[in-house]
Amino acid sequence: MDRRRASVAVALALAGCGGSEPPRPTPAPSATPTATPRQDRAAVVARARVPVLCYHQIRAPTGADEPDARPYIVRPSVFAAQMRALDEAGYTTITGDQLVEHLLHGAELPRKPILLTFDDASAGQYRHAFPVLRRHGFKATFFVMTVVLGKDGWLTRGQVRALDRAGMTIGSHTWDHKAVPEYAGDDWKTQVEAPQRELERLVGHPIRLFAYPFGLRDRKAIPHLLQAGLRAGFQLAEPLDRRHPLWSIRRIIVPELTGRELVREVRRSF
Repeated sequence: MDRRRASVAVALALAGCGGSEPPRPTPAPSATPTATPRQDRAAVVARARVPVLCYHQIRAPTGADEPDARPYIVRPSVFAAQMRALDEAGYTTITGDQLVEHLLHGAELPRKPILLTFDDASAGQYRHAFPVLRRHGFKATFFVMTVVLGKDGWLTRGQVRALDRAGMTIGSHTWDHKAVPEYAGDDWKTQVEAPQRELERLVGHPIRLFAYPFGLRDRKAIPHLLQAGLRAGFQLAEPLDRRHPLWSIRRIIVPELTGRELVREVRRSF
């Protein structure tokens, strides 16, 4: 079994798809037994305590912004203060892949881990957020919506490649942000497979993480996401689905909180 098929098989078992688990072969006796981390759903749920933050637009608000857009806009100066507060509070950023390895296999994480994520691919993420992240030695995961690439106000393909080469993680966020529960027919190819392949061509390696537009997920999507070679799905503030923990990783949207308020909210929410 190749690596992709093996990872899909493990993830399907954890997702609860396909009915009951097949009988496991009796292991051969070992002179020196070694403990291995549990890979069942309960163990994954128990490890899902790492704070995951979600940002959207890092820019100054304008008079054209609708009121309901304001919680998704963080001014660059506020973002810089938030990152400084996390750094001073002793948080260590991790990648999305590190989080998945921890959830799935119990891989060790640094002290006070935190995952920073950015959705949609707006230009301020590179122009304003990226320099602040580098200044603090922080990592982040960028979930990219491919329809906007190269358009005014959005990331360019070169910037996506630069983020990847700087040690950031690139994840998929569909083609044009269509909500996953609405998918039918060719939507799986248009919204999941094609954008993922485009991003893989850009960065030169597999894309394994997915963020649901609007945070809206659907259990029926899991086999399609697995078939595409994805490993995990990130939602927003809904509770973790204990039956499908790898496909319902919880995040909180960060508005314009002060640094102290953000640290307090992280401690309270996770």
